[in-house]
Amino acid sequence: MKKISVYLSLFIVSLFSISCTLVDHQIEPGPDVYITGVEESNGLFTGQYWKNGKSVRLLTSPTLVYPTAIAVSGNDVHVVGWVNDQKSQAVGVHWKNGKLVDFAKLRPSFLSDVAVSGNDVYIAGQGVDHANYSYATYWKNGEAVTLENSIGGWARAVLPSGSDIYAAGSFWNGTVTVATYWKNGKSFKLTDGTKPAIANAIAVLGDDVYVVGIESNMVGNENAGSIQIAKCWKNGVEIPLTDGKNYSEANDITIVGNDVYIAGKEDIGTLNAAKYWKNGKPIALNGGLVGVGISAFNNDIYIVGGTYIGSNGVGLYWKNEQPVYLTDVSKNSYLSSILVKNP
Repeated sequence: MKKISVYLSLFIVSLFSISCTLVDHQIEPGPDVYITGVEESNGLFTGQYWKNGKSVRLLTSPTLVYPTAIAVSGNDVHVVGWVNDQKSQAVGVHWKNGKLVDFAKLRPSFLSDVAVSGNDVYIAGQGVDHANYSYATYWKNGEAVTLENSIGGWARAVLPSGSDIYAAGSFWNGTVTVATYWKNGKSFKLTDGTKPAIANAIAVLGDDVYVVGIESNMVGNENAGSIQIAKCWKNGVEIPLTDGKNYSEANDITIVGNDVYIAGKEDIGTLNAAKYWKNGKPIALNGGLVGVGISAFNNDIYIVGGTYIGSNGVGLYWKNEQPVYLTDVSKNSYLSSILVKNP
């Protein structure tokens, strides 16, 4: 194949009398695209990740296996999530290069995010103590850091940024969940605690902290007829994404330059539509029901999500709004996160 490429380049050069070198005709390698998710078939769940479309299986079980996030550093691939035990209780898991890694002290229940900074691995989730109380927690190299004001909580995202560690999630105030973010362990409430709310993801640009999530449109917990509304907060102040009339979600966020991208969905009438927002402007994602994760590489925007084909849930991702089907459409599948990076 290399010889063919060289001969083709020389032919083009001679045909058009272009003065250039063979280096000019080399095609730059594309980025690596990592996606986490689960497939279900014949009563078995297979947790896995895909690298450039090729599946790497982590665990197959008759109970739920749910990888939620991935981070890559050098040759090491970290995947986190949870599995249901025989009592249907969630147990947090961390795979490093396909092998399970133990946690010290506070055991994890749900794990939602993973990030690598230098030699340090940060994992966000929910920690459970010996008395069975849960707390929003992140783990640094396996050691638990329980976050301030986080009882009944869940850290759904973690972000090392310079010398600071950010997390986003929620805690239980006795009545509802309160959307919250933490900076170096200190809590900052995003909602007033009257309506159920959750923070799903966090990004930082300079001194500005962006958080996305959801909040109910009704006061109290488990109100009939209530719907979730996509939310974005900048430095604790809400930036509207929708008019608040329809069910919507804001699930993930990334920042490219000064542009803020948010993945989610909005249901309008009978139309359930995946979309993303660029600086607050909604952009539809063809063929999708929801966007759950977002990543950027150079000028390309990648969003992972799902749809239905027949009665099966099917995972897919979009590159610049063009859909790419990743999974076997004959199986139920759900994709949870995406990471795009240099090879």
